[in-house]
Amino acid sequence: MGDGAFCETNHTLINISYMWEDIWTKDKILFLIERFIYIKTKERKNSDTGKVHRTKELIFPRFHQLRAVEKVMNDVILNHSSCNYLIEHSAGSGKTETISWLAHILSTVHDADNNNVFDTVLVITDRIVVDRQLQEAIMGMEHKSGQVKVMDDKCDSNDLAIALRGNTKIIVTTIHKFYYILDNKLLTNLKDKTFAVLIDEAHSSTEGTFMQSVTTVLTNDDSEEEKTEEDKMREEIKKSGKQPNVSMIAFTATPKPDTIQLFGTLNAEGKKESFDLYSMKQAIEEEYILNVLDNYVTWKTYCHINKAIEDDPELKTIAAKRKMARFIDLHTTNIAQKVEIIVEHFRANVAHLLGGSAKAMVVTSSIQAAVEYKQAFVKYIHDHGYTDIKALVAFSGKVKIKGVEYSEYGMNQIKEEELRYEFDRSCYQVLIVANKYQTGFDQPKLVAMYVDKKLKGVAAVQTLSRLNRIYPPYDKTTFVLDFKNDYEDIKKAFAPYYKDTILFETISPSDIRDLDRELDTYDFLDVDDIDEFNSYLYQAKRSARDKERMWNLLDVAVKKVERKSETDQEAIVKTIRRFLKGYCFLIQATAYENLELHRRYNFLSYLIKEINVGGGGNNFDIADKITVSEFRQEQTGEYKKPEIEAQAEVKIKKPKPASVEEEQKKRLSQIIDEVNALYDKKYGTDFATKSAMQIRDLLLQNPEFKERLTKSAKNNSLDDFKFTYDDCIQDALVEGYDQNADFYTLLLNNEDVRARIASVFMSEIYRILRGEDR
Repeated sequence: MGDGAFCETNHTLINISYMWEDIWTKDKILFLIERFIYIKTKERKNSDTGKVHRTKELIFPRFHQLRAVEKVMNDVILNHSSCNYLIEHSAGSGKTETISWLAHILSTVHDADNNNVFDTVLVITDRIVVDRQLQEAIMGMEHKSGQVKVMDDKCDSNDLAIALRGNTKIIVTTIHKFYYILDNKLLTNLKDKTFAVLIDEAHSSTEGTFMQSVTTVLTNDDSEEEKTEEDKMREEIKKSGKQPNVSMIAFTATPKPDTIQLFGTLNAEGKKESFDLYSMKQAIEEEYILNVLDNYVTWKTYCHINKAIEDDPELKTIAAKRKMARFIDLHTTNIAQKVEIIVEHFRANVAHLLGGSAKAMVVTSSIQAAVEYKQAFVKYIHDHGYTDIKALVAFSGKVKIKGVEYSEYGMNQIKEEELRYEFDRSCYQVLIVANKYQTGFDQPKLVAMYVDKKLKGVAAVQTLSRLNRIYPPYDKTTFVLDFKNDYEDIKKAFAPYYKDTILFETISPSDIRDLDRELDTYDFLDVDDIDEFNSYLYQAKRSARDKERMWNLLDVAVKKVERKSETDQEAIVKTIRRFLKGYCFLIQATAYENLELHRRYNFLSYLIKEINVGGGGNNFDIADKITVSEFRQEQTGEYKKPEIEAQAEVKIKKPKPASVEEEQKKRLSQIIDEVNALYDKKYGTDFATKSAMQIRDLLLQNPEFKERLTKSAKNNSLDDFKFTYDDCIQDALVEGYDQNADFYTLLLNNEDVRARIASVFMSEIYRILRGEDR
């Protein structure tokens, strides 16, 4: 173990005592030799020469790996397949080996009566193709021929169905294949078999329909007993949650609240937490990973927006500001300046590290931004005659920019499946990414990250954690240069995952019923139509006429929605989506059964695909209305070795009815003034904008005002929020009177001026506090 493994005296004594009393016993040593210790053959391909170098090393479990495997093994011996488990192990924990050891042990574990606990162990990944490292680890451990089957890219859902039906002890597959098994009815009668399902990286794919497809497939039966519509619905609901013949063991370093609810274990206080924990803090202290926040520098873009047309049209404020922000982000000068900073920082501070093999990642906000960055890199490097730095770009799909189509292969001339290997070569130093390689990408030579994208929550932790791998024998140091995020926000994103993570609030049936009641207020759903639709849905066979009738029933509801105002249509669509996601999670996480709600869920699942809300005033181009000048990039902060304050408790975001207000319209010139107030610190804003910014700061920087406003925003429409907002402004002006007596006297005594100035940022503050405009 690393030098920091036992950093506290009492911790040292406990672990020495444990090792003496438990590890160094005859039975445990035999158990380790039989089930854990093995010789691993490693193949390392030199990315520059292509030569393969083979080495052999003795693999021995680390303390937390042995502990986690033993805890799960001992629990299933007692409880069989009745429980789910969450293993919260940090990056650098050796998760691949832990999963492999556990899979092999669970495939042969027997209970007290000497019966097999599980017929089959499934190892599931949420990637499209099974991870090669995971394949090799499971196949590399000693096993009987034919006992392990990996569903690689040559296998389809039929192959998985055959393996599940047979006697294969360990199956490694992707979660997506279950969806196709279910959709095509490839498999039945598995309810008499027992399964352990090990989930690699339990994140978004372990929620919703993908996870439902796993539990449904593994509990299907071929009973010919005639079932009523209600029987089928009850069975459908039952199969969405925990199944008696399936035990799920989910692995993740960053558990979302939903993941904790689905797989967590109740603690003594009745709150859910992980079954076994190896924290980020411990991994850093034991020097298995690095703290990526140790060297963090923030920058900010400043510029000035100019009106480029004589007209001064009224535009939707939020839409216009977002379009302006995107226009600034993709501006050639802006990207060129950032590329200069990145290239020169890399050459001066990073390139020489790790014996000259250090690499960097540039995180961009969109595919178009990635393309523009790649082009700017090529131009800057060429113009300066640099031969020691070269960039690759990574994104999925294609994008058309100014009539030219771009793809990853077209820009790199490297096949997608070869990109990881090519990036490892010494001729490439920088990887520019857009929503790719920000999770699950293990490249220990990554030293620096240049961030030009808003990051929050789990996404921030996962993205920045690409840097945390150590690279022996070098003493690796990481660098983050961030153009977009506030350092305190990034620290807050890491806080829940620094030590342990505990769920203290979740979704309840009343939350879903509230959404259902809200949908009723829009008067577009008919109970009889929903019942008739479901009667067709649960028929064993549907004729062409039946299907036509189903679409007609949906069409009636669609037409009612289309007759609503655009604002109501947006609210209906948002509320339906929240209802679908919330209800789906509720039946997965609890034993809640409500057939009326389930009928609505079925109907709305189809209806949402048919509702198309138009752009409604958002379909305008900003590029022909403005120009941007005076770009400059300025460093705003530098942070070293932070103290991260762990925040153990997390909560599931409760689904609430959508509140879509009529979006405020303003003149282009006024919108430009407000955006310039944010982007140009030297800009002389007009009286109204300056005043509004002072009021906004007074409200959001005072904890008392912010708490009152947050509570009001989360529970009221914008119109009702306005009353609290006005009250807070009055109080804020009184409190800030001494700062600017003349100015605040004017606002306190003149209601019209106060109302005009207060309205400038009201909508933005409302949306920010509701968490809808981040």
